[in-house]
Amino acid sequence: MTFFESVILGVVQGLTEFLPISSDGHLALTYRLMGRAPSLSFEVFLHAATLLAMFWYFRADVWHLLSSLLPRNAERKADRKLVAFIMLATAISAVIALVLSPHLENLSENMVAVAGGFFLTTILLVVAEAFSHGVSRIESPDRLQTLPVAVIAVLQGLAALPGVSRSGSTITLAAAKDGFDVLQGASQLQGSIPVLAAGFVASGVAGYLAIWGLLRFVKHHRLYWFAAYTGVLGTVILVLNSTLGRG
Repeated sequence: MTFFESVILGVVQGLTEFLPISSDGHLALTYRLMGRAPSLSFEVFLHAATLLAMFWYFRADVWHLLSSLLPRNAERKADRKLVAFIMLATAISAVIALVLSPHLENLSENMVAVAGGFFLTTILLVVAEAFSHGVSRIESPDRLQTLPVAVIAVLQGLAALPGVSRSGSTITLAAAKDGFDVLQGASQLQGSIPVLAAGFVASGVAGYLAIWGLLRFVKHHRLYWFAAYTGVLGTVILVLNSTLGRG
């Protein structure tokens, strides 16, 4: 992998990770345009960069929640409950992602599957936007229930499939597993250290900017814009794939 390709993939990952348009689907498409086979190890490496960007952006919130676990903050039961739900949801979604991981590279090479993922994202965004109106916002973790949290976690795990959008937390345990595989020699990253570093930095910076932009966008716009984008992109992929006669 070249320095330029690493940066491009890093930017694509960073810009799309926190937008509801599927970073994995965009990476799969970028790999195809570059004429390269997808590398799950490198993708997880880039996901780790955006995960760090997310922690840095929300560092005050993260510290606020983690500090609730200290013995002196035992009275902050609502925050502790939220931490427990986050851990439960991350574990469930990550396990599902790990189960799917042996099939992800093959699916990423199949443009029909990637287009199908984008179409599924389009449907989910439209449904989410349609049903969000009139639904009361959950202001306190005390109102959260285990079953809805588990359902969300399952959907997050299934969203590891290319073309299906999800949040950054899904990849956390998968990143840990892949990092362990690299250290054990069972898997390896493609490229020299400068090339890998360039992709990592590009992904982290782009991810930070994407979070900043998304939080401002959703305050004034609806999810239909993202739904339209993923629907058009999925259609373009199918048309081009059919025209070129490639799988």
